[in-house]
Amino acid sequence: MNKAFSRRDFIKGSIVVAVGAMSAGALSACAGQGGSASSASSKSGGTVTLRRGYGVSHGDKCFGQAVVATAEDGTILAVSIDDYQFLDATTAGISPVPNADKEFGQGFAAGKTLISKSDNDEVYSAMLKEKGKATQNWLTSIQAIEAYCVGKTPDKIQSAGTDAVSGATLVDTNGYLKLVAQVAADDSIAVKGTYEGDGSDLKMGRVNAVCHGTKTFGDAVSLVQGSKLVATNIDEFQFFDATTQGLTAVPNSDKGFGQGYAEGKVLASKAINNTVYSELMKEKAQATTPWLDSITAIENALAGKDVSEVKLSGPDAVSGATLVDTAAYAKAAATAAQAA
Repeated sequence: MNKAFSRRDFIKGSIVVAVGAMSAGALSACAGQGGSASSASSKSGGTVTLRRGYGVSHGDKCFGQAVVATAEDGTILAVSIDDYQFLDATTAGISPVPNADKEFGQGFAAGKTLISKSDNDEVYSAMLKEKGKATQNWLTSIQAIEAYCVGKTPDKIQSAGTDAVSGATLVDTNGYLKLVAQVAADDSIAVKGTYEGDGSDLKMGRVNAVCHGTKTFGDAVSLVQGSKLVATNIDEFQFFDATTQGLTAVPNSDKGFGQGYAEGKVLASKAINNTVYSELMKEKAQATTPWLDSITAIENALAGKDVSEVKLSGPDAVSGATLVDTAAYAKAAATAAQAA
């Protein structure tokens, strides 16, 4: 996940949510792959901050994403890591990101498609074993890295040696550690929640999902404790014209990863480009509320809810959120929580 960016002012005041029963079947329509990590904190409960960021963790053909949960003293409680990379569209067995077969896919170069490595571990790991003589699956190493980070502070993992992570065989293990450390110390994209006990039972789940039309795909990462959704962090990716003024493209867009773009297009995070995207919404759709304000309202509305009781319907389900697809973003967050 990436550098320093603008982020969210937390929504104040009460948030009104329609709460009811949501069946597992209703959630499964947005399902994806989850990961988890946990750690003990010296405190008995407290406030947790869930931070998101993007960066370069492995070469120039992909970009990394990390979502990191930290306690008030800075100790890392849970981590979720992923990479996004373009592959040949004909690669057997791959599961491209949502909407790759629709308008979102028009941003791909001919013959290419975009994948999440977490969601394509078997296929991607087989490629690693064939081309790089890898000895274990990519996700096995990533989960070892996530577990290693738990219970440590960002400066501790930042200075970790090459062989610090037992069970991780990736040559760029340090790149992933540095990404986690960077994100854990950056409040650019952050939301808060509360947890109980020492935090050792906190888990993280993630999902890529269709949240808004066919030109984007959403990514939700949720932190859970038992059946409680402690906090969720939502973002969405969309292709923009490369000449869009003020736009910050995802990392490595100017390098190998960018070779997967259709001519004149770049991929960008809406959270990082909130100002630019919100201005486009205002111009084209007469939007009255910045995109990120609505997303933050949804995140805050879900915090502390029992996952099985979350049900949002319609654009007016959350006070402070004006997005027509409010319920779809909430559904993705709940699905991510169930994947933990």
